[in-house]
Formats: sequence, C-alpha cells, structure tokens
Amino acid sequence: MTGISLVLGLVVIRAMKLRVKVYLPPILFGNTGNMGLPLVLFAFGETGFAVAILFMVSTTVLHYTIGIYILSYDEGPREVFRLPLVYSAVAGVLLSVSGWEMPVAVFRSLDLLGEASIPTMIFALGYKLSEVAIKDVSKSFLTGGMRILLGVLLGALSVRLLNIEGVAASAVILLAAMPPAVFNFVLAEKYNQDSETVASIILAGTLMSAVTTPVIIAFLLN
Repeated sequence: MTGISLVLGLVVIRAMKLRVKVYLPPILFGNTGNMGLPLVLFAFGETGFAVAILFMVSTTVLHYTIGIYILSYDEGPREVFRLPLVYSAVAGVLLSVSGWEMPVAVFRSLDLLGEASIPTMIFALGYKLSEVAIKDVSKSFLTGGMRILLGVLLGALSVRLLNIEGVAASAVILLAAMPPAVFNFVLAEKYNQDSETVASIILAGTLMSAVTTPVIIAFLLN
C-alpha cells in the first residue's frame, strides 16, 4: 500500500509543484496509533485489535525509515540509522515475536513512558494549531483527503489480493483510512520542514475523518 501511495502521491505533488518533504509524508502515513487502535477495538473487539497492533507496528517501522529518509534524503540514508526510533521499533517487534517477558518493574516503567508519548504528541500538535489557522485551505484538504481516499481504496485492494476476510479485513481497511498521523508534525518540526503547513494538513484530514470514519465503520459492520 505504501509503495502505491508513494508513487501516486509523488505524481500529484509534482503536478501541483508542491514540496515533497512537506506534502508527501502526510499522504503516506496515517494515524494508526492513538486514533486507529481505539477505533478498531471499539468496532471489532479484541480480534480486530490484535490485527491492528500488527498493522500499526508495520506502519511505524515504515514511518521511522521511509518517512525519515524522505525528510532527510539530502543527507543520505545514514540519517535513518542514526535515530534510536528505528532500533526501538525493530527491538520491540523482535521481543514480541520471541515471547520473552520483561521483568514486571521494567515493563511497567516502559509502558508508562510509552503511554505518555501519545498525549505529548497531541499536546505539541495542539500547541502548534493554536498559533496557526489552516494554511492553503484547498491544498490542506486535498492532501488530507488523499490520505483517506487512497487508504480506503488501497486497503480494500490489499485485503482482496491477500485474500484476507472477516474482522481482519475490516480492521485493515479502517486503519488504512485514518487521517494523517500526528507524528508527521513531530518529524516536520525536527527537520525544519514547515511544520505549520503539516499541522494544517493534519487538522484538515482529522476534520474530514470526523465524517468519513463513522461512514466507513458503518459500512464495514454491515
């Protein structure tokens, strides 16, 4: 899905003469974590939630590699391997697959830190949004809309091609249809890539998702 979104997003961005580093990541990476996981749990229960965790981890690894490379390709691929985010994501996957259990004290400490990261990102985004209005309304809504539309279409295509059915298919489609991820803003801040415009795109996409997400959930449940 990410590969097709990458190609289509680049075509549209180049055609509109927009900045790739600003507009492409919000098209590629949706809010599968702090928005997608609760929605899947609500709509499809624990079975869908297990699928959602795998989807989110995969998306996170792609965001921490491809997403960071897009923002820093002028510096070469070394930037990707300099960040602890990549190693922490891979280490988490390996630990989960191995079945090894951390000592309870260590696990609870790390779990508390992990839970604090999501509100921190939302606070940072809210602080930025309090300072700016939606910039370039048409471009912001177009980019946010592309994230949702491409997600739905490619999610549906993926479950068909991979022969995924039932709750798992519904969870994949719903997660694929999430608006731009908050973390796009965090990375834009880090790499000085017009975070105000990225925040505007996230806001526009999130506002649109308030309409599209209930419709998608209703359709999937029926």
